[in-house]
Amino acid sequence: MILDIVGLQISVPEFILTIISFFLFMFLLNKFLFKPVLSFMDARKARIDEGLAEGKKAETALEENKAQLAQELAQTGAEARGVINAARSDAEKAKGEVLNAAHAEAEQLHKNVRERVKNEEKAAVGEIDGSMPELVALLSDRLVGGGAQDNKALIDDCVSKTKE
Repeated sequence: MILDIVGLQISVPEFILTIISFFLFMFLLNKFLFKPVLSFMDARKARIDEGLAEGKKAETALEENKAQLAQELAQTGAEARGVINAARSDAEKAKGEVLNAAHAEAEQLHKNVRERVKNEEKAAVGEIDGSMPELVALLSDRLVGGGAQDNKALIDDCVSKTKE
């Protein structure tokens, strides 16, 4: 059977066979090509989305780690400054103690030296006092020209009265 439509001759069995072939071809393309390609593309998109989500998670974790590291660094810096300040304070305290001990020792040495000088001065004065009559006798003997040695008792008496 052939239809003649406005000068076109169309064979009905061929037309039906073409339509059946077209739908069969569409069915086969859909079943073996479009669905596998679409499922492959959907799986790939899911993997890409999953990778992007993991990337965002990693980026968020990185930012959190940076913030935590900065906080720990600040805390460690504060602790270090505290340790340094404590060490300086201890050093200043030890320095003060050493200086005080040195001053006390120097003061004690100065006191001992003054005492020793006083004792030596007293000893020298006592020695001079003991030899004063002899010195006066020698001096007067030289000045007078002799005979002063005989008046030693008188000189001793004069020297002892002048000390009083």
